[in-house]
Amino acid sequence: MSEDEVHNEDKPAPFMPMNAIQLVQVIILGVVVGLCVWGLTFFLETYVLKAVLCQGNQTAKCALGPQYAEATATILAAGVGLYVLVKLQIFRPLLVVLGTVISLWGILGMIATLPWYGRGLACVLLYACAYMLFVWIARIRMFWLVVAVMLGVVITVRLILTA
Repeated sequence: MSEDEVHNEDKPAPFMPMNAIQLVQVIILGVVVGLCVWGLTFFLETYVLKAVLCQGNQTAKCALGPQYAEATATILAAGVGLYVLVKLQIFRPLLVVLGTVISLWGILGMIATLPWYGRGLACVLLYACAYMLFVWIARIRMFWLVVAVMLGVVITVRLILTA
């Protein structure tokens, strides 16, 4: 065995290992988080915030109800997502959740013209894809490279969504 072979064996792989079962679990988690964001937004807007904000002639506050509902639902669902990612032993779960939340912040407001089932399907698919993408990116061992790639993806997604 030559000296080069010994040194090559000591070097860690550039990516953290991840099996197919973990990837499927992450995709399912993204679906569940997307459903939670969509469902909680509808529930909070319809049954909580309308009762609180839309009393009398407070139309300005009432108009902000959907945004408040989505922000609250997104934060709550992100907490659930972070908890499950930690339980699944996914590498850098906080970066995954932060990348997803920042990328998809306000997505329900952007797709508000779709019918209710279209909004739900879009939310589920976008969250599943975002979780899968950011988990895949977070596997890179070099932290600065992970942050740079995630930042580039987040900026690209935000530019696409706001175009």
